[in-house]
Amino acid sequence: MQINKTMKKFLKYSLILTALVSFYSCSNDDSKPEEIVEVKDPVIAIKLATDFAAQKYNVIEIAPEVTIENGEGKTPAYQWSIKVTGKDGVAKDSIIGDSKTLLFITPKSADYTVDFKVTVDKIVKQASTKVTISETGKTYTAKALKLIEFIPAPSYFMDSYTTKEEALQQAQISINEGGSVNLGTFGGYIVTAFDHTVVNAFGKRDFVVQMAASTATVKYSPVSIAVAYDANKNGIADENEWYEIAGSEYHKSTTVKNYEITYKKPNATASPVAGTAAWQYDTAYLPWTDNKNGSGTITRTNNRRRNNYYPSWAGDSYTLKGTKLFISTKDVSDGAGTTYNVGTFDWGYGGIKDSSIDISWAVDKDGKKVHLPGVDFVKVYVPTFTALGANDLLTSIFQEVSDLNFSKQ
Repeated sequence: MQINKTMKKFLKYSLILTALVSFYSCSNDDSKPEEIVEVKDPVIAIKLATDFAAQKYNVIEIAPEVTIENGEGKTPAYQWSIKVTGKDGVAKDSIIGDSKTLLFITPKSADYTVDFKVTVDKIVKQASTKVTISETGKTYTAKALKLIEFIPAPSYFMDSYTTKEEALQQAQISINEGGSVNLGTFGGYIVTAFDHTVVNAFGKRDFVVQMAASTATVKYSPVSIAVAYDANKNGIADENEWYEIAGSEYHKSTTVKNYEITYKKPNATASPVAGTAAWQYDTAYLPWTDNKNGSGTITRTNNRRRNNYYPSWAGDSYTLKGTKLFISTKDVSDGAGTTYNVGTFDWGYGGIKDSSIDISWAVDKDGKKVHLPGVDFVKVYVPTFTALGANDLLTSIFQEVSDLNFSKQ
């Protein structure tokens, strides 16, 4: 019995001691101050050359050195601007770039103060540089008047030139005289060059592509556009310098990228194969195949049965390429095939309601946006391949390409 009493006392005091230790341990933990993590604001440093110089229409690369401390996980915002005096006489900031490196180009000779701003969260750092732009001593024109290349696709208004050189000469004369050049159906194209680099003005449309306008009785296709900036200044639109203008139709499911069609020379000795409609003079006239396992023939209509649809200098066949676009057409002549309504595109093409183009719409072969300081060459080509019954192929007629921000200074 005495042993049991002793054990009970031992257990009693052990429990009390444990409770006291726990109490003081908790008290000590509670008394520790909370660890405070100091959040430091980003620190921005900019190194920017004090001055640059070039002639107008020439690109200057302005590449500042920017270092940011305490900026982990934060994305800096860049802005380049110059002062522009408005019609009210008030000088205001005009944004000319939003990337770290600025490709500065302008059509006007002057001294420019170019401001650079870097923003990280609410922290802003600014710097500026002077850019002196001088005259070139040359006279420029707003239009792209130099013909680089021209290959028409089949159409009922094919010119009867026997050589490609003759076709190019006549096309150049038409451009010089403010005339027009027939491009034909899908793939027919023309490439023209400016005598200056058309500036990619920030937030503005840069050039316009003028085509023959459709009427109530004559319909034309809109045209796609590709551009090239002569980065190496060799005076040539190199293959790796071409970029397509991605207009309103570019990303649609009905659009076919990298489309190729091969047109074959009609057999001049073959007898015409009449169709069921009176206008179908020869339904087997001009064969074609494409790179999507498609094939068919272009019908020679009764009204144009004496016309040649194929360029005589093109050999037995030739292939044209591009992005093929769907365009809506509707026979409104009760199935007679004599009257059609033809759709259009919203933006980014020639031959539409607003055919002004922003160079910033350019994309590479993978559809990724590219930033070009300007363009020197413009390619215009027909992206549709359809016929309008008795009215023949839907084609397009080129007129001119013009710089929207051209300065006469």
